[in-house]
Amino acid sequence: MIVVPDAGPLIYIAGAGQLDLLRLLYADVVVPRIVYEEVTVAGAGLTGSAEVLAAGWLRVVDHAADPTLAGRLDAGEAAAIPLALELGAVLLVDDGEARTVAAERGLMVIGTLGVLLAAKRAGHLTAVAPVLDRMVHLGMFVGAALRARVLVLAGEGTAGAS
Repeated sequence: MIVVPDAGPLIYIAGAGQLDLLRLLYADVVVPRIVYEEVTVAGAGLTGSAEVLAAGWLRVVDHAADPTLAGRLDAGEAAAIPLALELGAVLLVDDGEARTVAAERGLMVIGTLGVLLAAKRAGHLTAVAPVLDRMVHLGMFVGAALRARVLVLAGEGTAGAS
């Protein structure tokens, strides 16, 4: 299976030292050049930038953003969605509006937290909580209810946790 990530998930997964999870979970990780440059050029020196730059296994491709999405999404999301459609790939994105647009177009979508859960289920992570905490420390917003739900799904929390 192929995955096409947007910048946010790349930044936080890489920043938490877990970029290899994408390589372990997916046969191919295809990144639109605009997303890659958002992380490595515009984001040079910031969270995840060096790790993404060093990941020679990422396949970076030129793919134009869909101009019809310009008013709804940022340029990276507007390039990732049509690329994922073209490749029959899973779209890795956290933004709510981008997820809505992707679903409207019939794309399978996974978010950063879904990657962590998939990695735990596949035996690539022993625990989700420390990685999730690292991502939050880096600036990723995860509400208390969502955090509790993810930890329950990972087998690391209780259903009554908040």
